[in-house]
Amino acid sequence: MKTYIFGIIFAALTLASCSDFLEELPEDRFTEGQFYQNLEQAQAAVDAIYQPIRVTSAFGGQYFLQVEIMAEFSIGRGSTAAVGAYQGLDATNASRVGLVWQYLYQSIFYANTAIENIEAMDNISDTDKNQLIAEARFMRAFSYYHLVRHWGAVPLILSTEQESTPRTPADEVYASIIADLENGESVLPDAPKQYGRPTKWASSAFLADVYLTRQDYAKAAEKAEEVINSGKFSLVDVNTLDDWDKIFGPSANGTSEEIFYLKYSHQNGWQWPHNLLYPGTPYSPFGNYVMTSSLDNKFLNEWSNDDWRKQWGVFTSYYSESAGKVVSLPSLAPVQFSKFRDPDAPTNAGHANDYPFLRYADILLIHAEAQAMAAGTPSAEAIEHLNMIKRRGYGYPSQQASAVDYAASGWTAAKFQDTVLQERAYELFLEGKRWLDLKRTGKIKESILKYLGIVVADAHINWPIPQQEIDTNPEIGPEDQNPGY
Repeated sequence: MKTYIFGIIFAALTLASCSDFLEELPEDRFTEGQFYQNLEQAQAAVDAIYQPIRVTSAFGGQYFLQVEIMAEFSIGRGSTAAVGAYQGLDATNASRVGLVWQYLYQSIFYANTAIENIEAMDNISDTDKNQLIAEARFMRAFSYYHLVRHWGAVPLILSTEQESTPRTPADEVYASIIADLENGESVLPDAPKQYGRPTKWASSAFLADVYLTRQDYAKAAEKAEEVINSGKFSLVDVNTLDDWDKIFGPSANGTSEEIFYLKYSHQNGWQWPHNLLYPGTPYSPFGNYVMTSSLDNKFLNEWSNDDWRKQWGVFTSYYSESAGKVVSLPSLAPVQFSKFRDPDAPTNAGHANDYPFLRYADILLIHAEAQAMAAGTPSAEAIEHLNMIKRRGYGYPSQQASAVDYAASGWTAAKFQDTVLQERAYELFLEGKRWLDLKRTGKIKESILKYLGIVVADAHINWPIPQQEIDTNPEIGPEDQNPGY
């Protein structure tokens, strides 16, 4: 890939929902020789890696519109409607995912820059140096993990000296991701120095996710079990419906469930909730309801109304303070989503909820699925981990047998995997996971046809390589484009 340097801004960015995370520093520009003089500057170089991926055109909002509109429960309005047609992306949405590509590679460039320059520093301790490099490598793995799952083979750039690079086979990209995360397991701290920074356990959890995607089920189960047995994490108790705010609300930060989240605040906020809500609801003062659903959506109607996660995250009416009564949502957006609520958001891009990339509930479900697939049948422990998620979802104590528990026997591996996938759909709703779960299991066409009656075009499975990349990278030509574009 041709690299263009517009000037590197090494700024310690506000990445959290509370003041004990990274304090914002004034932006400034330095040459590399001037910059890497002390630990504070080295840390700021690593902090800069987060900036590109947090913007609205990436994980700030646009990425989730692209992946969640492709899930069975949603409909895109306006220019995003083509995403949910499943016939390949039109020019407008191809341009949008092209920006996601751009910001992921910008983050990778910042990571490579930090790795190389921090490695050359002789004025900080080896412990600090190794942990900073490991954090940069973790974030590089984060970017490549999203690239390879959505585009397939992508240019693998591990040095600032590389310029034009062809598409690298996916196996090699995954090998690099795994190497970066294994380094994090051995070097990163046991607990985060600040919320929102990766740890050794975040590396192990990330590896479990990667191995699950690769269908290396034995390794996925092993890594998930390591995280579970660490004793560092637990499910957040939910005793009332409002307790879901303790997990997903704007003030939730550093909970027992948090493994690795991208952090947002009212000053540097998340726009994703803005895309889900109608203006004036009690869940946010702002909203453009770009993503909605229909009253006859089969996926949502199949989801039990007794599930608190549905009661919390899906609504068709709300109490209007101005009207003094319960009102229905407008006909153009009759079903909306309220999982991430922030009634005090100061702007449409000022929601302080965090993006939960990896949380403990995900790890329990990864272990359940991976163990069953590796062994050919679920163990009692795998069934219990699945039950823990469902119990909490229905308002029961997670570690006590309940009326909603799944059966203790009679499972095949395939049937159990399907059940875990459905539970993941409910538990990880609106967290950018459903489409990728269907993709890794080869169930996209089957599920979209079942719930929406649409035959998914092959071109819709992967995103198109950005035209700018084809135009500027001599190692990638039109013949290297993903099928259908």
